[in-house]
Amino acid sequence: MTLLVSWIGVDDKKNGKSVASLYIASDSRYSWGKYGKYDYGIKVFGSTRYPDIFGFCGDVLFPSIVFGQLIPQIDSGLIFNDSDIGEIKNKKFCDFLRTSLESYPKEQLAGSFTILHGTRISKEFKCYKTTYSTLYGLKNIEIRLPSFSTKVCSEGSGKNEFDKNFAIWESEKHNNHRTSRGVYHCLITTLNNIKDLQTGGKPQIVGLYRVSNMRLFGIVDNGQKYIYGKESSENIFSSTVEWRNENFERVNPETMKLFTGAQRQPI
Repeated sequence: MTLLVSWIGVDDKKNGKSVASLYIASDSRYSWGKYGKYDYGIKVFGSTRYPDIFGFCGDVLFPSIVFGQLIPQIDSGLIFNDSDIGEIKNKKFCDFLRTSLESYPKEQLAGSFTILHGTRISKEFKCYKTTYSTLYGLKNIEIRLPSFSTKVCSEGSGKNEFDKNFAIWESEKHNNHRTSRGVYHCLITTLNNIKDLQTGGKPQIVGLYRVSNMRLFGIVDNGQKYIYGKESSENIFSSTVEWRNENFERVNPETMKLFTGAQRQPI
């Protein structure tokens, strides 16, 4: 079922604290029980035209098919409008999901699934969680975003291990208590030591800031670069995405070191 995590970064403004960033991250493993695994599976998505990001866990095939159809249509301007508020965009997404599900053979669904939808209207961030099970069908809720940096949701078969580890970062004595990077540290720690066989591979992350649309993050680990869990050994144009190391620090993809003047973060 994998591990799906979302968190926010909050900063201080003149009118008080406000959300400055929203992230959705996952591991990269597709698994078929004892029949095999694939650690390059895409589980997070985003629009280049609108500030909307998504991630899923649970059943693999149906959500993959849905996002393969949904994202190109969003980017082509066929589903969302510039005037849509967050609730409207989320409703349109749920309607798209529901009509797709109606035609899908239910016997081919490998259990339940959960989808997170993050969006931003002007400077206001929203996050929604949609779940499906054969018993309860589709359910959708808005996740309340607090006024401090923290995890806002964790789902999947790796959730228990992640939440147990995150209790360490939630301690007020921890250097990264209530920081965005603290959630990422916990994600890395969990994936590096995961016992759940359905969870594995490198992390993959999409995010939203106060400006622009989806940000895709590349991962630097032990001197290697990864995109969507796959090592980028090909001659890619690395400067087109942000690269983060194990401390969630911005890294120059050419030198594999912190950008000049970047402040190191406590572990």
